[in-house]
Amino acid sequence: MSQLLPGGLDIVFVLAWVASGALMFHRPTERALARMRFKMRPPTGAELAVLQPIWDEVTRRAGVDGSQYDLWIEDTDELNASAAAGHIVSVTRGSLHRLPPQQLSAVLAHELGHHVGGHAWALLLGLWYALPARIFMTVVKVVTVFVFVFTAQIFWLGAVLLALIVGALVIGTVAAFPPALALYAIPFLLAWAGRQGELRADRFAGRIGYGPLLVAVFTEWQAQGVDDEHRKEGPIARLMSTHPPLHQRIRAVETFVA
Repeated sequence: MSQLLPGGLDIVFVLAWVASGALMFHRPTERALARMRFKMRPPTGAELAVLQPIWDEVTRRAGVDGSQYDLWIEDTDELNASAAAGHIVSVTRGSLHRLPPQQLSAVLAHELGHHVGGHAWALLLGLWYALPARIFMTVVKVVTVFVFVFTAQIFWLGAVLLALIVGALVIGTVAAFPPALALYAIPFLLAWAGRQGELRADRFAGRIGYGPLLVAVFTEWQAQGVDDEHRKEGPIARLMSTHPPLHQRIRAVETFVA
């Protein structure tokens, strides 16, 4: 990029991109991202009547001001919850209706751990700064599919064209802006950080007294086969996973179980 832009503009571009991360701390931007990127919505009055007392109890036990966070809903029947952006705690519709209140409190304690530990901010910034690498990888994927679709009958030609295209992209990146190569490692680093963040949030929930309930939740998910697909994944897919296997998460919390 430093060779493609006029002198000095490459530095301006990089500084502007870094500065744009400040938008992730802007609450209206957070809410817009929650709606568009994470497909979340504010709860109805009935949903909030269920969630708010549980959340108040969790934050009271943690010694945290719960009013600085917004409770949101993700419209899916999956059993899950998430700490989105910097001030949003979301639970799925399935968790709200299917988890007993005590288990739901343990899940919310885990999500509070993400916010207290700064994991939600770090993940959001990481996703934002990794956007150029993700766009590049998407382009490579589209080109790869195109090459194989139109050269399926001539395998060797497809392989040669693919090698040439990928090689040209890598060489072009190195020639234009060598530091950009480091961007390719960002998705893997984000996934690793995500796995570590999950374990730290689990331990936070354990420290404030939700260890036994969290282990019960994870054990039930294990029985439902949540980890089965994870075990079938290849090495790259495992490296890109943002959640550790449930048996690791159970071990992280077991020390807090009386």
